[in-house]
Amino acid sequence: MLKLRDATVVFDGARHPALDRVSLHIRPASWTAIAGANGSGKSTLLGALAGVVPLRHGMLERTGATRAALLHQDADNQLVATSVRHELALSVPLEVASDTRASRIDAAVERFDLARLLDRNPHRLSGGEKQRLACASVWLEAPDVLLLDEPLAFLDADARARVVAFVRELHAGGAAVVWATPGEDATLAQDVVYLQNGRVVARDVVAEAPDAASLAEARAPGTARSHASGVVLCAEHASFAYAERTVLESIDLEVAKGECVGVVGKNAAGKSTLLVMLGGAVEPRAGRVVRTLSEGGVLYLPQTPERMFFAETVREEIAFGTKRARRGIDDARVVEISRDSLRAVGLDPAETMGRSPFQLSFGEMRRVAFAIAHALAPELLLLDEPASCLDRAGRVALAALVRSRLDAGAAVVLASHDPAHLDGLCDRVLTLEGGRLS
Repeated sequence: MLKLRDATVVFDGARHPALDRVSLHIRPASWTAIAGANGSGKSTLLGALAGVVPLRHGMLERTGATRAALLHQDADNQLVATSVRHELALSVPLEVASDTRASRIDAAVERFDLARLLDRNPHRLSGGEKQRLACASVWLEAPDVLLLDEPLAFLDADARARVVAFVRELHAGGAAVVWATPGEDATLAQDVVYLQNGRVVARDVVAEAPDAASLAEARAPGTARSHASGVVLCAEHASFAYAERTVLESIDLEVAKGECVGVVGKNAAGKSTLLVMLGGAVEPRAGRVVRTLSEGGVLYLPQTPERMFFAETVREEIAFGTKRARRGIDDARVVEISRDSLRAVGLDPAETMGRSPFQLSFGEMRRVAFAIAHALAPELLLLDEPASCLDRAGRVALAALVRSRLDAGAAVVLASHDPAHLDGLCDRVLTLEGGRLS
């Protein structure tokens, strides 16, 4: 069906190949997990199998008219239409008859719970809604090979179950599945290929998933943290609406210095909107949000870190904000801060600083965003689904970032669809449902 032979991929500016002589045979009706740490080459391998990542050496072989569909790690990268309705219509293969097209789109709408979203712009949906739409677009292609790049990363429990069910259905119908994961989803597969530094290092090995105990240990081993006095953030009866659609209603929240507050809720509950309102990017329609800050300011890290990147190298990316947040420091000090920040999140400065941030894996980009937060040292840090797509080392880096800010007297608000992501990180966890915090 699909066969890679000695596939090697080298990106410009990288010191090592993203894939190094990888050979892999995808057979009909197989289910293969590609497991490995962030930056191990999982996304590159899927791109090579899809034929969208060029090989420096080696070759890709296809059997007959094999149709491969790739679900990207970031759903925004594959959504192109101006409405959900049009996105679905574009996803049906051209050879499908018009009467069959309509019924298949209706089935996708029902299966992925998209009826209320049909006239919405795909890029204005929540992260979970985008992922459901991306899964629907892939399902509509009726692929022979389904290439999935961490498809459960931004989904709540209900949406995860729906995605797993649709993948199992396609697999039962004869489709081959290749599923990239940091490790915890590998048990769904029939066999596992483990990548490290772009090479296949083992087969039938499941990576160890991070657990709550390791995160708690990484955050504050053997110590309890007392909160500094003073309130950094206060929301009073704050509400927000997009046009006629109310998203947040009568939000009351206080966050003190040295305190981490978690917010959980289903996809599209309004968690991202809450964070940007608390940070001041949007103003409440009613009520108010008061931030008591000095020079440290606010930093919001979105679900998709690459949206905040613009520079040609990681070095420039970190330096840009650092120079403005810490006015008057010289270039040598900026470089020192950048290196220290990368080390703090477990990235090698020599390996990372000269690379384009857009050539990094999703997990590595997220850790560069954590490094920026380390360098900027904000007094109020707002984290939107920060644990998604992270391996064990990445989650330890997240815990270290939260701990460092809290120890410095800053306040942290962390939103997630998965309460397990907040274990060991937060002092208290609130639920956002129906636009209200409880």
